[in-house]
Amino acid sequence: MLQFKAEQLEKVASAIFQGTGTPQDVAELVAHSLVSANLMGHDSHGVLRIPRYCQQIAEGQIVPTARPQVTTETPTTAIVDGNWNFGQVTAKLGAETAIKKAKEQNVAVVTLVHQNHVGRLGEWSGMMAEAGMVGMVITGGWRSPITGVTPFGGAGRIIGTNPYSFAIPTGQHEMVLVDFATSVVAEGKLQVAIAKGAPVPQGYILDKDGNPSTDPNDFYKGGMLLPAAGHKGYSLALIADILGGLLAGNERVGRDWNLTGTFMLAVNVEAFRPLAEFAAAVDGRLDEIKAVQPAAGFQEVLIPGEPEMRSKAQREKDGIGVPEATWEALLATGAKYGVDVSKVAGI
Repeated sequence: MLQFKAEQLEKVASAIFQGTGTPQDVAELVAHSLVSANLMGHDSHGVLRIPRYCQQIAEGQIVPTARPQVTTETPTTAIVDGNWNFGQVTAKLGAETAIKKAKEQNVAVVTLVHQNHVGRLGEWSGMMAEAGMVGMVITGGWRSPITGVTPFGGAGRIIGTNPYSFAIPTGQHEMVLVDFATSVVAEGKLQVAIAKGAPVPQGYILDKDGNPSTDPNDFYKGGMLLPAAGHKGYSLALIADILGGLLAGNERVGRDWNLTGTFMLAVNVEAFRPLAEFAAAVDGRLDEIKAVQPAAGFQEVLIPGEPEMRSKAQREKDGIGVPEATWEALLATGAKYGVDVSKVAGI
């Protein structure tokens, strides 16, 4: 495992993306988003995505020179067309649009179309919470070349990992931040396991024949992820398909390989009570929860988002661990685009 400072990895990511012809501002935005995921402890959404993104650029799935735009809107709603740019660029415009409208009208719903992988959903719901909103972000998709979840009771790939994220502003505490896939585990966690040469626990995946497996490679050979919590995760995943995918018409995008969309909801806290008063009330509730006696085997009760914030503080201090296999992939990807990754990283 190699250790890098966040600034080193951001420079590497930006340089590689610029090597593909990505404009500097877009490259820096995506690089920052990926490394932020690493800082938060979500390596599955971090720099290991770079080779795949570059492959998608080469195949025309990501169009880095395109710019997202608001195409349809009312005072409280909008559709943001990503024009197949990086998903992070599209999601940022979506979150900014939702915040602006919610500040004016107290509530806003924004959907994203023609998007790519939007990264860590908590980044976008978190933007809303930082603006005094209750934020909700749901991504639903299917027919992706790498994402395949079977419905409860099934043995075939048909649903995406379809994550949900909620963020709520607080006062003294860090924001409440919920971010989870509706599959047992996010697909990117399988990539992390492969990079580390490690198996995954029983109950994560089935192989192509529908048999339980602990080999993460079996997923990429036609296997499938299982839904979280059985029928409950499956039900949430289906709702994400409908709200994130079908509501804005993502099934009509004309690309069978990427029928994915995102649903964003921003609710202005000030429409209900003063923000400071609400934040204090949330703090009080969190204090009550933190005071609960830990169960056997646990040191404390954690608030959703607390592990991520602790990871960020620790990794900002000690650096971000990158598996050797991931670093080798970055070196090879950089070389393909004329980028000396080691030199850019200053090593």
